Amino acid sequence: NNTTTTAPKKHITTTQTPLGPPAPIEELPLRSSSASIHHNLADLTTTQDDGDNFLKHSAEDVRHDSSSSSEEQRIKGDTIAMLRNRDSNFYLTNNNNNNNNTEEPAARAPPENWEIGQDAWPTRSALSFTRSLIFYGDGSADPEQIRAAKYVQEARDLRIKYQGLRGVNASKLSDVAADVTNHLDLRCAFGPDGVMEIYSNHNNGATTNDENNLVSVPSIIEFCCDYSRLVEIANNGAMRSFCFQRLQMLSCAFKMHKTANASVENNEISSLLGTDFYRTMKVDNHIHLAAAASAKQFVNFVRNKLETEGDTVVLEDGQTLRDVFQNAGLDMDHLTIDGFNVLADYSVYQRFDNFNSKYSPFRLAQMRKIFLKVDNVIEGRYFAELTKLVLCRHEQGKGHNSAAEMRLSIYGMERDEWLKLAKWVLKDWEGGAFPGPVLSSHNRWIIQVPRLWRIYCKKGDDHSFQDMLDNLFTPLFEATLHPDRHPEVAELLTHIVAFDSVDDEGLAEAVCCADRPADWKDETNPAYSWQLYYLWANIEVLNQLRKVKGLNTFAFRPHAGETGDIMHLAASYILCESINHGILLDDQVSLQYLYYLDQVGLSISPLSNNFLFCKIRNNPFPKLFQRGLNVTLSTDDPMLFHMSDDALLEEYSVARASFDLSLTDISELARNSVLQAGFDDCWKRKWLGDDYARGVTFCDEHKTHVPLIRAKFRSEHLALELMYVSLLAAGKGEDVLREMMMQFSSARDAHRKVMIDSFLEVPFNL
Repeated sequence: NNTTTTAPKKHITTTQTPLGPPAPIEELPLRSSSASIHHNLADLTTTQDDGDNFLKHSAEDVRHDSSSSSEEQRIKGDTIAMLRNRDSNFYLTNNNNNNNNTEEPAARAPPENWEIGQDAWPTRSALSFTRSLIFYGDGSADPEQIRAAKYVQEARDLRIKYQGLRGVNASKLSDVAADVTNHLDLRCAFGPDGVMEIYSNHNNGATTNDENNLVSVPSIIEFCCDYSRLVEIANNGAMRSFCFQRLQMLSCAFKMHKTANASVENNEISSLLGTDFYRTMKVDNHIHLAAAASAKQFVNFVRNKLETEGDTVVLEDGQTLRDVFQNAGLDMDHLTIDGFNVLADYSVYQRFDNFNSKYSPFRLAQMRKIFLKVDNVIEGRYFAELTKLVLCRHEQGKGHNSAAEMRLSIYGMERDEWLKLAKWVLKDWEGGAFPGPVLSSHNRWIIQVPRLWRIYCKKGDDHSFQDMLDNLFTPLFEATLHPDRHPEVAELLTHIVAFDSVDDEGLAEAVCCADRPADWKDETNPAYSWQLYYLWANIEVLNQLRKVKGLNTFAFRPHAGETGDIMHLAASYILCESINHGILLDDQVSLQYLYYLDQVGLSISPLSNNFLFCKIRNNPFPKLFQRGLNVTLSTDDPMLFHMSDDALLEEYSVARASFDLSLTDISELARNSVLQAGFDDCWKRKWLGDDYARGVTFCDEHKTHVPLIRAKFRSEHLALELMYVSLLAAGKGEDVLREMMMQFSSARDAHRKVMIDSFLEVPFNL
């Protein structure tokens, strides 16, 4: 077991000794619903922390919802229910404790304008679908499956350590914040391990050391051990077989659900008056600002600037815009989409270098700097105006309701990058069609940090990776501690919701190790997982500081699983709230099942994947969606991959045609995009309903256009999977499965009796 915190070897590889045994049963208590998934199970599970109560109450809910202790009474009650539900909004069911008929609770409260006589408002039992995935038969709880279930629980505990913050200790900071006499007089400094540390200035004589640090996170040594352990678990044979079986059952259950209930879903969404897919909110969770405009918008914008501002000086050497084009041998006739050469083609497939060059019109770096950069002679004015054109479309809701979470880059090359970006975003731009700052009610900013150590290390001097971390995070801590001294950066941070980590995952990289950033001076790219850890650790410390100051916090939502080492997805599972892409999950069933159980968000871009790494016919998106992973659609780079001005609607249209998605399917994807987004609670209530935080079954289908039967299908299957794994891991699986086999047998006999009693002639051998 690699959970020891003693110093490991310098390089901890992902191929170690044979997988050790899972933790003993007594160390794996039955899991109550964790914070990350509890809301999705709200209408099935309880909120109690005690695991036994969680399983007991949840099991009672399922049994009460599906069968009674007396089969004869249950059949009678169901018959009455079926008849009476035809004509009213409720039906009477037989009460097993007494023979009085009582009104069954509705699946959710009817809307205020609903009246008796209209179509029946669905009650819980009226929502019919196959609910249980458990295989009823011998071998359903054999020793190998029990061992695999323990591995699943152990892996999920690793995620809770980082995402559930079990491993983060900010109690000292909370104590300081609670002491009103301190007035949060704090200071910060990077510790020797490359993670920012917080200290109180009121602690007279205190030295900068671990004892006085107010916020602590798991160390790089702990992370390396945890990451290595997760890799071992994910590659274990029993784990892979178990997860593959569960995922296959999830796929089959969804296909059965659609076969049996597609017409029910269609009828329900048809009755949702006043709303349709176009009126629901769809968030483009993954879009890079430099390529946010369509190719057509970009070309028209450049043509306009050349016609109206040809004499504007745009380069440091005094060249005007007209000079730049003339020196390149370009005139107005060259300003076409084909001439710009920005649309992706066969040349970018598996070639990230060619893909990056597409950002430069005519393959000229000067063009990119003039039109798509913040730091230039015109202070990024053209880039600001182009961005506002894109934001305007979301604000005006042309064709459908949409919003975006656009990426802005911070490279960590210079300390003043944050200040320059803040001034660009907040500047009151005069002139143009849309004056004012680059802010919008329909956009939230995400900061993407390119993994460019290979470039930074060649700048000269004696640079280390710690210098990049210093450039990235010191301005953020200073602006949080002293907003009066850094007003622009402090204000910019209020408009940021998350951080992203981007670059070609397929590049050669070092193995995951316990080196300190200050010691990393080699030109070799640090491991993806190593870089992710240092981003997560510093973001988490920053979040704890901002919490006690009553400020907004940031999620960590990097690119992962697009190409390269599949175990990048193991690091992102531990450290990240959600990810972009994740298509390599198709090749790692253990991680795929873990992503499902914890509902880690996946923002997938099939059109981008089609040009870069995975042809659309091979894209695992429909498989991941059917199995119930928390997936949605995004555009990535509209300028390169899309033909229309509305790239997000184009993405949905192509996905619907390519993957045979129904209106309910794409509405569910749209709802997921809002849930994954970093918009504030008030904004989400507007588009999901006031009770959305209680779970997907409490989202208002008049706002999401997702039928209640679909929401309940997803929620209950997830709850049952969580219970099943917990029971197996706790050694209770065999007893529970035996009882469920008996219940299934009784239900089968009862169904057969109803059919025999209802028909005059039956097959002889029935």
